[in-house]
Amino acid sequence: MRRISVLTVMSLLGIQAFAQGQVQIPEYLLENEAVHSYLTQVQYDPNDYTTSRIMEFCDPYPWDWANAGGYRKDHPLPVPVKLAAAVDTISKLYVSETEDYSDPQTKIMNVFKGTDSINIYNLIPGRLYNWKLESPQRDGSQKVVANGQFKTTGKLRQLKVDNVFNVRDMGGWEGLNGYPVRYGRIIRGSRLNVNGQTTKIINDSGIQELLWAGVRAELDMRDQSNAPMPSGESRHSYLGSEYPIYNVDQGYRSRIATFADAPQSIMGIKKLIEWFKQDKPVYLHCSVGADRTGTVAFLVGALCGMSEDALSKEFELTSFSGDWIENEKDRGHSERLVRQRNYVGRLDPNDNNESYKYAKMIDKVKTFPGNTIQEKVYYHLKTGVQGNYIPESDLNFLINYMLNPIDMNVSGTVRMNKGVSKQVEAKMVTHSELNPDAQITFTSSDPRVATISETGLVTALAGGTTVISASVDGFSKTFTVNVPLEESILPDSVYFATDVYSVSKSTNAVVNGSFEYADRFNSWKSATGGALSDQYFEVAQDVQTGETYLVCKAGGDAASPKSIRMEWPLAGNKTFVLGFRIKNTSGQRVDANANLQVSLIRNKPEIDASADDFVWDTDPANVIRRVDSRMDATLSGDFLIFNEKPSYDGEWTEVQYVFCNPSTDRFRYLQLLFTNLGDENDQICLDNLYLAEIKFVHGTSVQPVTEAAPNAGTMYNLGGQKTDSSSGIIIMNGKKYLLK
Repeated sequence: MRRISVLTVMSLLGIQAFAQGQVQIPEYLLENEAVHSYLTQVQYDPNDYTTSRIMEFCDPYPWDWANAGGYRKDHPLPVPVKLAAAVDTISKLYVSETEDYSDPQTKIMNVFKGTDSINIYNLIPGRLYNWKLESPQRDGSQKVVANGQFKTTGKLRQLKVDNVFNVRDMGGWEGLNGYPVRYGRIIRGSRLNVNGQTTKIINDSGIQELLWAGVRAELDMRDQSNAPMPSGESRHSYLGSEYPIYNVDQGYRSRIATFADAPQSIMGIKKLIEWFKQDKPVYLHCSVGADRTGTVAFLVGALCGMSEDALSKEFELTSFSGDWIENEKDRGHSERLVRQRNYVGRLDPNDNNESYKYAKMIDKVKTFPGNTIQEKVYYHLKTGVQGNYIPESDLNFLINYMLNPIDMNVSGTVRMNKGVSKQVEAKMVTHSELNPDAQITFTSSDPRVATISETGLVTALAGGTTVISASVDGFSKTFTVNVPLEESILPDSVYFATDVYSVSKSTNAVVNGSFEYADRFNSWKSATGGALSDQYFEVAQDVQTGETYLVCKAGGDAASPKSIRMEWPLAGNKTFVLGFRIKNTSGQRVDANANLQVSLIRNKPEIDASADDFVWDTDPANVIRRVDSRMDATLSGDFLIFNEKPSYDGEWTEVQYVFCNPSTDRFRYLQLLFTNLGDENDQICLDNLYLAEIKFVHGTSVQPVTEAAPNAGTMYNLGGQKTDSSSGIIIMNGKKYLLK
């Protein structure tokens, strides 16, 4: 049997070497000596699956490593942090790839009193890490009492997870175009609970390690005889209630050589893709993380372009998880975890079924169309088994997600305000020797943002969402920039007689209510239901204030794409205020050429504007009573139609309407229809549309506005009815006047 030479790593973080005036950053190999020797000394011939060398490196050794004086060959080597002196109080050690420790995967460890040396496990190979030790001070603050940097080396990322075995990251292998499979996408390992029971195996410390590794979902490949609960997402992961779990229910024999005859592995990969689209890395396991897990891992690895040599080694690495594992102690069953790439497959005299022979699986894969293993597996997954297949777009997404060589300092959605710039940094995750001249290019074709390709500077020019893409060598990573649309400016209050009603800032029913960003026309519809057309609408900007607004360039009736129709659902037992701004581009008064129809409706009927200015859809059988303790409004008569043509000044005019909705059984929607808005020479401008709830604040004695009397206009009561009463709300030239 081959003897493995011991690898030594002597650097300690408490010792710094200086070379040419620079601090020497210590390096640590993360692969244990058995795994490192296997990975560096073995090269498999893709034309010969009769041989396996794993037995030369995974010498049989007992499960009870501690008593045997050995070490876990399925565990990584730690990075040792040696402190100058033992800590005198409970402190915290932070380990992060970012200097400001903002990385969500920053590792945080408790350091107990008297500790002067700390072992850090489960880091990623090939990374530069920062570390700091913080201790509490008498004033309650935290003080950094030690810090430093170190580098990690190696390729395979094994994980030390309490009470769980055979845990490793699928990252680090070279894939398509020479780019490595990304770390932290798929972590594979053994079960987290006893087979057939809900008894948890993993402890809190182990859970924390998997979460630190980035795991956000659990894919359980055990069948009904193993899984603790029925198939489907009927339970939460043992990692925590916020982390989803799915049981594929893969038959115990439906794996390795027989995977092409059953759809379970494809179903598992489809679930991976679903979670990856939510950027949720997955913990993939079955019972011991060998065969069923190995099938899915093989398919994903082959799809990503891993070589046959790498695929064989990735499969055989399970052999380092120990010789015999007591699988179900109560039944006295034990399982040998050695896995070989040849026709022996599972080295277990108790069960040498054909389904465990790795070479048989390769034989089957090579019958599929394609020139490479990657092309053959791609074909298999896209054509499917028993009606289960994966669309090519999803396969391409999976490859991109697993191989993406671009790592940006942002993820998901970045929220920015208009006019704000943000520097988006990116770095190549790939080894520099694969493509040292590769350049990252940032692009966006959306006019709402501006990007500078060389630096990744993103500037928000307008509202909405847009996608920024960073690409290199055909691979890309995208993130969404969300620029909030300019919300309407709501008034603080509206006045009725001597009562003051506040406008609720949190219940603006018109989402993105300002017309300011209607240049993208994604919030508004024409009267015919289609998107607003730039043939009839455009955006103008006030040269003095910089405000932008919607300009309606042509007139049209209620069935015309030249008109605007908006509908919103209404809550019951509420009182609302509807407002907007309006002006004429010519600076002249807005007269009868512009029509506005407001309708409280039940079932979204098509309403004929027919030159109606203000419509209240009512029923004489229904009477509105006491919407608020301070409000008492009555609607009566048939349809209350106000035919007065609006007449607004040439400058911006604020318009408000107030109405009550007793219940959703009465009115379910508010419909707003602008028609006959303008023509070539006399165009109407609209902005700052809002629909908001109003609530009673207090009674007060508000003095009348002096200019109200000579300029009194049409008045409405709380129900929206025209009234001659000396109290109420008056609409005149966009100004609100309070009369006694």
